Amino acid sequence: MKASLLVDAPILDKRQIWIKKVEKPHFDHEFHFHKTLELLWIAEGSGSMIIGDHVGKFEKDDLYLMGSGLPHIFRCAKEYYSPKSTLKTIAISIYFTDDFLLNSCDDPAYLTHVKKLLNRSERGVRIVGHTKKQMIDAFRRLVEQEGLGQLGSFFSLIQQAQQTEEVLYLASSVYKIKPPKAEMDRFVEVYDHILKNYQKTITLSKVASICCMSENAFCRFFKSKTQKTLTQFVNEIRISHACALLQQKEQSIKNVYRQCGYNNPVFFHRAFKRITGTTPKQYQSTCLQLDDQ
Repeated sequence: MKASLLVDAPILDKRQIWIKKVEKPHFDHEFHFHKTLELLWIAEGSGSMIIGDHVGKFEKDDLYLMGSGLPHIFRCAKEYYSPKSTLKTIAISIYFTDDFLLNSCDDPAYLTHVKKLLNRSERGVRIVGHTKKQMIDAFRRLVEQEGLGQLGSFFSLIQQAQQTEEVLYLASSVYKIKPPKAEMDRFVEVYDHILKNYQKTITLSKVASICCMSENAFCRFFKSKTQKTLTQFVNEIRISHACALLQQKEQSIKNVYRQCGYNNPVFFHRAFKRITGTTPKQYQSTCLQLDDQ
């Protein structure tokens, strides 16, 4: 898996916006970025994702805005890859350029909001709350429309995205956009190894060998790219998986920590509390109470 520029959005010098629907058993894109901005609605599917230096989980009805040049990948949960799986993923993306937004209107208030939206997109954001619900409704209308009606719905989406404060920033404020390709390739190979093996023991010597580096050189390289140590990074992936499992009623905490690569329940509880701010039991109790409402 290599970092790559995807040029499948045929809008530069051709279209103002481009809408793409993906419907597959599981997502299969590599770690990639676009020359355009992307507004993405996950209509079906769940799993792990990385946006910039952010690692987390995605689920059905997540809504993301990602800027041009911001690397990202969405990898479905393991059950989606089973030969017997009947699961599917559906994602709808809207691609558009910053020039299109900036040149659509010369009203100072409009331009202020657009510049705010573009600044947000550089780190990637997840749109949440009431705004997310409104925008998903607009997404549904937009995909059924053509011409001016579709363009009008698009600007309605943009207006909601640029005016709301219901956003969660993803990549850190110090994340370096568009790192050199050779460095990106190295990081992606490490990320791919961790994502495939986080349920097992992951050693520094192994991941350093993937990059053909000494352990000390790798630690410096990895920290410069993620602002995290390898241990912190692996723990975040494991705990994000644990959070997804704990939302299921049939899962016991004992089973969860073993499925996430922890051999010691004490280490699991410490990592969970440090990353989420709560204990596994409290987290599961809160999730199940929300489900029963």
